[in-house]
Amino acid sequence: MLAQTISMNTSHSDVVIGIPTYRRPELLSILLRSLAAELSGTGVKVIVADNECGTDAPAVVEAAQALFPHIECIAVRERGVSQVRNAIVAAADRVSPGWQHLIMLDDDGRVTSGWLAALLSAAGRWGADLVGGPVEGELPPGANLLARNSLFAKRKRWPTGVVQTLNTTQNLLIARSTVEKLGLPLFRNDYGASGGEDYDLFRRVARAGGVLVWCDEAVVIEPAPAERLTRKALLSRYATTGSYMALIDASYDGKWRVVFGAVKGLFTSVLRAAWGGLRLDGPDFALYVLMAAHYAGRLAGLAGARTSRYVKAETA
Repeated sequence: MLAQTISMNTSHSDVVIGIPTYRRPELLSILLRSLAAELSGTGVKVIVADNECGTDAPAVVEAAQALFPHIECIAVRERGVSQVRNAIVAAADRVSPGWQHLIMLDDDGRVTSGWLAALLSAAGRWGADLVGGPVEGELPPGANLLARNSLFAKRKRWPTGVVQTLNTTQNLLIARSTVEKLGLPLFRNDYGASGGEDYDLFRRVARAGGVLVWCDEAVVIEPAPAERLTRKALLSRYATTGSYMALIDASYDGKWRVVFGAVKGLFTSVLRAAWGGLRLDGPDFALYVLMAAHYAGRLAGLAGARTSRYVKAETA
């Protein structure tokens, strides 16, 4: 348990929640309903950033005003995850000029009981610049072996406290001090199409001497759609993630250090996958097949391959 307890009956008008969304009104509605108990009586403001610029997201937000009044939908015409997140940061300054904590959620998750109090408590206890929490995946029945051992089923977790890095912008608290350390924009638009804007943010905050904290009590649940769990989709996901992570790491650590790490990682992963297969250890085999795809993607990225995971999804 965290040492500090925050009562949800007090006002937190300096807290803003930002939610990028794109053509997922049903999932967005589920997320907003899960937030209702967490935000009751708090004064927390919610910004939904619609990258479709359509009518579905505004309708969901209008319906959610019956649950909590401090919510609005903004249209973001420029495509890309970084662009949408930066638009949320700008909107937070407008709706709450003195905001102290901006919490990012994705539109395909739902929060659990005590989530908000846990995040805020961790931020205060450690004077954090960033606080991340678990994203627990939910798989559909009959998910394949790779899916059951992928990030969609289980992401890395740590004991609550200071850490070296975090996982994702799904379930991420950003303190005002982060803006003071880095300036704006917080998310580099170079990664708007590929993804990686969150990983780059973690590296930039760490390099600036910021404090990254993991809060294992602040849980978000995220169901994984079947189309993301095919073998082809999973291998592609791990490879494209490796591609952008290698480029980001190279910008901080130097290209040849990252090349060496990728070659070593690929060689080790292939051997461990083969060993897992020989021992009929399905989970080990699956994990290291995915890691081999990741390191192969790192080498491809360093060789010049580029990905556009999110722009393709948005223009399909």
